[in-house]
Amino acid sequence: MSLRLRILLAFVAVLASGLALGLGLAGWEARGWLRDELWTAQLSGHLQVARAYVDLPNHPEPSRRLEGLIATFDGNRHLQALLEAPDGHVIAASESPRAAPPPAWFERLLRKEIPPTRLVAPNLGGEAIELRPVYDDDLAAVWAEFLDLALVLSLVSIAGAGLMFVLMGRALQPLSAVGDALPRIGAGDYAIRAPEAGPPELAALGRGVNEMTGRLAAMRDRNRALEEQILTLQDEERADIARDLHDEIGPQLFSANVDATMAASLISSGRPEAALEQVRRVGTAIGQMQRLVRDILGRLRPPQLAELGLSSAVMDLVAFWRERRPELAFETELAEGADRFPEPVQEALYRIVQESLSNAVRHGAPTAIRIVLERVGDEARLEVINDGADIAAASARGYGLKGMDERAKAVAGSLTAEPVGESSWRVAASLPLGPDAREEAA
Repeated sequence: MSLRLRILLAFVAVLASGLALGLGLAGWEARGWLRDELWTAQLSGHLQVARAYVDLPNHPEPSRRLEGLIATFDGNRHLQALLEAPDGHVIAASESPRAAPPPAWFERLLRKEIPPTRLVAPNLGGEAIELRPVYDDDLAAVWAEFLDLALVLSLVSIAGAGLMFVLMGRALQPLSAVGDALPRIGAGDYAIRAPEAGPPELAALGRGVNEMTGRLAAMRDRNRALEEQILTLQDEERADIARDLHDEIGPQLFSANVDATMAASLISSGRPEAALEQVRRVGTAIGQMQRLVRDILGRLRPPQLAELGLSSAVMDLVAFWRERRPELAFETELAEGADRFPEPVQEALYRIVQESLSNAVRHGAPTAIRIVLERVGDEARLEVINDGADIAAASARGYGLKGMDERAKAVAGSLTAEPVGESSWRVAASLPLGPDAREEAA
């Protein structure tokens, strides 16, 4: 069932309840009015008969006087007067108008029995006048008014429901447009826009949908760019590994093959001492290849991080660059317990430090680099500051800053890279340590 129909049915239910309540109150008022009307008519008739009884002893023909008194009640809508003999039979009765009776259920609801009034005539041997309430005409009048009221209220309710249906259709039209747009947005059509019209609430909903669509479009473009970036990084990484294999391990393999061939030839010719030297060279080449393979594996997944923890891995990075750039001054402040950070956070922090040091050495000319890692509440905060030249332009051409930013966002963190003062550069990252934020990011 549509929202429009549900609201309309609720509105109709309210109107029906109001109609029933209004008719009930009208019936209650009519019942009281009918009772008061008949009581008043009966009291008036009682006074009329009582006044006539006062003059009755002086009348020459009392019986005719009583019959004439009964005749005065002809046409009375509320009362019927009856002249009764002492034995109970009716001598004379007034004629009251008879209207079409209302439905029995209506009469039962409104009729309240009023006992008749009996007045015995003086000095006539027991003749009496009885005044009986007449309900038919008043009930018919109330029933007619009730029908008119019900008709008016029904027409008003129908008109109100129709007007409500039209107004709701116009008011909910933007909502229908939003409902039509959402499936297309879910299918990837981010160019569609929802109307920002109608009531303030629906206009705000349309704006929210449009803002969401804009963000989704931006995320789609960003994901495409990231996919291209990942593919480029993979190609670069593969090219680096292929180059290392070709330039480093390839010659060592060729050398080991030559030495092994020479050793076999020397052994065949009976020169074991010379062959032993060739075997030693083969062992040396194999050792160098093992070190090269460990270096390549370390670039793909640092063994220190998995075996010794984040602090040792960061210190190995510092030692690596200190060995190659002895003129650089390194300062490190690493938080206690950093090795117990969640593994994805340790991996992200390590890669950010690795890339920051590489960028500083490659693109700047620093004399000092400071690494600060601390825990603040449920966050790990990292700063890598160098006093080299501004490297923003050089870094923007590559993927260093983008890669660090994506690593931080992958664990629901944030990263900033900005100049500090006139000749320093800072990379700052804040990564949450709670699992909820990382799960949400994943």
